Amino acid sequence: MNFFRSIKVRVWARFEIVVLAMLAFTYIFLIAMFPMFYEWMKTYEISETFVEISYNWNSEDIEKIIRKQASDKKMYIEIIFPDNTSYFVDRLGGSLSMMMISKSNFINSVNNSDSGTIYKTFRDEKEDNSILMMGSYIGSDRSNPEAYIFIFNYLQPIGTTVQIFQRQFYFVGLLMMILTIFISALFSNKISEPIIRINNSAKSLSQGKFDAKIGKRDYEEIKQLSETLTEASKEIAKSDDLRRELMSNISHDLRTPLTMIKAYAEMIRDISGDNPEKREKHLKVIIDETDRLSSLVTDILDLSKLQAGVSELNIEEFNFSDNLSGVVSRFGIIKYNEGITVDLQSEENIRISGDISKLDQVVYNLINNAVTYAGDDKKVFVKLFRKENGVVRFEVEDHGEGISPENLPYIWDMYYKVSEHSKTHKRAKMGSGIGLSIVKSVLEQHGFKYGAESSLGQGSKFWFEAPELSEKQPEEQKNTSLSLRSRKNSK
Repeated sequence: MNFFRSIKVRVWARFEIVVLAMLAFTYIFLIAMFPMFYEWMKTYEISETFVEISYNWNSEDIEKIIRKQASDKKMYIEIIFPDNTSYFVDRLGGSLSMMMISKSNFINSVNNSDSGTIYKTFRDEKEDNSILMMGSYIGSDRSNPEAYIFIFNYLQPIGTTVQIFQRQFYFVGLLMMILTIFISALFSNKISEPIIRINNSAKSLSQGKFDAKIGKRDYEEIKQLSETLTEASKEIAKSDDLRRELMSNISHDLRTPLTMIKAYAEMIRDISGDNPEKREKHLKVIIDETDRLSSLVTDILDLSKLQAGVSELNIEEFNFSDNLSGVVSRFGIIKYNEGITVDLQSEENIRISGDISKLDQVVYNLINNAVTYAGDDKKVFVKLFRKENGVVRFEVEDHGEGISPENLPYIWDMYYKVSEHSKTHKRAKMGSGIGLSIVKSVLEQHGFKYGAESSLGQGSKFWFEAPELSEKQPEEQKNTSLSLRSRKNSK
């Protein structure tokens, strides 16, 4: 059943349908409607002759014109004057019977007709032929015409002609059908062959293989399809490699704290259970590794929700300046333990609209990233200030090792870290390794601009910008933010 739905069969069938439609069209207009066209053509010839004679009626060469018209078109032309005298020219050949036809009845028909012109068709038994006659008057006054004119012409017997056409049509039609069967099969194979070839090759895309051969005479669309699938294969291979690396990294990050927890728990059981000092030290390691494991799981869940679009924003107004001070205060323990200073420079009373908890997470991740890669000066600079046009900007800067320009666009990818010799997705130096991915997802969900600037050996600066709420119209701004949330959630 699938064979009849294939592109090869459908192209062949449509080709045949087009040929059959053309043959049917030809038969109708060339044979079936031939008698009607023939009569219409003869009627036109007679009308044309009448117009020529009527137009030149007062010419000195009118007789010559009448004879020429009758001779060229093989007609019988008779002109009857008001005094019942007549003039005729016969070029029908042996058609003396035209003279014997009474014209008085035809004259009455002309006078009684609406247009002053009549057409009649009748049989000439003597000549065994049909005759088409036109009758009309000459002059501008229909009630007092200068003359009446009657033009006769044979409708040649076309039955034999039609039969000849029919026989020729059947022969030509049969020949065309035979030829089109082979020609359409050739075309359908030509069209479907490269598609079938690419389809067979595309079946191996899941294994990252694609070696479809493009023929020199393949259609341009086929070549483009092949090139598109080739690029898709490469991207699939990259995604597959990334998936494996990410699974390996996540597995490592999950396994490491679990191993540490188990090892130190066994040490407490077997060694330090009765030693308070060692027990506290080992318990601290277990607590720290548990926190790290919990943080990793939370980050993975948060990122999954953000990327899946199921994490809704709880939009509300808040004082970003005050909130930022609270987030920065969490890093006080870093100064105590590692000597790293987080320097905050913030303008007062900056209000924005957004999800407080998610934006706090953004700020925390950016500062934590800067702390992780702080330079020898052990300083991290956090700034919040107003720009022009009602925009506020948040910046976090460190003086660490920095990132090269060619690698900078990839830092937002999960687990991305640049090694000395190549760029690849590796485990982060510290933490869960997906902090910047969460930052990117949250800021994009809010519609905020964000970016990073960095130079090797000089450090990095991460930033994002948000519209500041007007103190005079806070409710209007809040409604705008809520509308933004509704639009995002509707997506």
